[in-house]
Amino acid sequence: MPYASQLLFNAVILTLDAHDTVASAIALDGDRILAVGTLEDLAPFVGPDTIRRDMEGKTVMPGFYDAHGHILLTASMLDWEDLNSPPIGTCRTLEDCLSRLRERAAKTPAGEWILAYGFDDTLMEEKRFPTRTELDSVSTEHPILVQHISIHFGTLNSAGFAALGIDRDTPDPEGGVIRREADGSLHGVVEERALFDLVSPRLPVFSREHQVQNIARTSREVYAARGITTALDAGVLDYDSAEALRETCERGLLAVRAHINPYYYLDRNDPRLHFEGQITTGGVKIMSDGSLQGFTAFLSKPYHTPFKGDPNYKGYPAYSREELFAIVEEAHRNGQFLIHANGDGAMDDALDALEAAQAKYPREGCRHILIHAQTIRDDQLDRLGKAGFTPTFFVPHVYYWGDRHRDIFLGPERAARMDPIRSAIDRGYVCTSHCDTPITPVKPFLSIWACVNRLTSSGKVLGPDQRISVREALRAHTINAAWQHFEEKDRGSLEPGKFADFILLDTNPLECAPEALRDIRVLETVVGGNTVFTL
Repeated sequence: MPYASQLLFNAVILTLDAHDTVASAIALDGDRILAVGTLEDLAPFVGPDTIRRDMEGKTVMPGFYDAHGHILLTASMLDWEDLNSPPIGTCRTLEDCLSRLRERAAKTPAGEWILAYGFDDTLMEEKRFPTRTELDSVSTEHPILVQHISIHFGTLNSAGFAALGIDRDTPDPEGGVIRREADGSLHGVVEERALFDLVSPRLPVFSREHQVQNIARTSREVYAARGITTALDAGVLDYDSAEALRETCERGLLAVRAHINPYYYLDRNDPRLHFEGQITTGGVKIMSDGSLQGFTAFLSKPYHTPFKGDPNYKGYPAYSREELFAIVEEAHRNGQFLIHANGDGAMDDALDALEAAQAKYPREGCRHILIHAQTIRDDQLDRLGKAGFTPTFFVPHVYYWGDRHRDIFLGPERAARMDPIRSAIDRGYVCTSHCDTPITPVKPFLSIWACVNRLTSSGKVLGPDQRISVREALRAHTINAAWQHFEEKDRGSLEPGKFADFILLDTNPLECAPEALRDIRVLETVVGGNTVFTL
């Protein structure tokens, strides 16, 4: 019988195994869990070199598995200007944003890009995006991009458009819009694939060393500090980003494990997308629509508030049905895929596409992931499992955007059942919730709090019938997320043989008041038996 390298005892250990066992001691064998139980049960594993840790009654649980997020994008934005509004940031007016950009311009050499993120037009007093000419008032010597909080829109100044070779004669790409003034001149805003295809791939790339240091810092200060032990990048855009992540890991600078999902247009068999050790590769990423708060999510019925006065406006899909069917068929035939769908119109297309692919290439156990599923209807929930989908909901949306979804985008009835995780669980689905960082900060306990309480940022309850229990919410951020990404055999719960990935908390979430869940602090994060964060 092997002796344990470490023994943690006198703890409240929420294993989140199939029986939701609560133990008081856990023995580690290097980077794996050797045994779980009581101190008496584990006595035979204690040898002369075993490190013994008295946890003094504190709570231990599995580290969080980030069900959906973007660690590489989060790392890149360490160098961007933060234009978030309350409750995340402090910008309330366009002038607040322009002032910050002017300060950044004063410190930036002429000709270099100024990049900003987190801008939310619906939280501005003016209720709109800045225009190209307003950004020109910040600087004509710096290309400027202000990215919307959803990352589905951006606003450019004249120098930015010029640097990218976009002018008034540049056509709109399919699934995207370059907004224009009445006279045909560029307004400044680019939507969806106009941003993704024409702008993002051509932004400046930092040196490899800079990328590595940003990824390392993000893994420590953002993810490990919040109790994430497996971080996702659900949408790797290029091979260079994957190689930067690889180098970070090889140099011993990656504090947490990472799981990546390359975009469908990359070659999933390319060796640059495959790793050993801390990094794993999963299914490919597909986009099917945009953002509700940007009026580009594709709904089956019109938006509650007419967009630009059009009472019939429903948003639009990222691809034609024919193109989406072809993309989904190839992705399904070759393995797992994840598809972003916010509007129920987009979900109709995604379900139709997968059902058509299943008819040609029947497969069970696909675990294709339906990302966000904010406005999914009951009839669509009924179709999910048979088609081969498992849903990950963006439940923190209830907190961050719930009031505006109710009053502006969806109306009271649809908003009350946004992110219907209760309905999905009741149908037997393995469900998760996510923060979609950098869209919103890495705050797993806020996501858990949102799942349990369904409170908006103004304190209003939105959809009380979609609340779930604390235990269900914990599983939605740990073992269920690992299962969705085919990694439940070695992470997501505290069981013998699995990775020794766990967190130490200042409060037992099963015993605190539901409204206090968001305030729980992570005191320590352990990955593979090694402490990577302490408070």
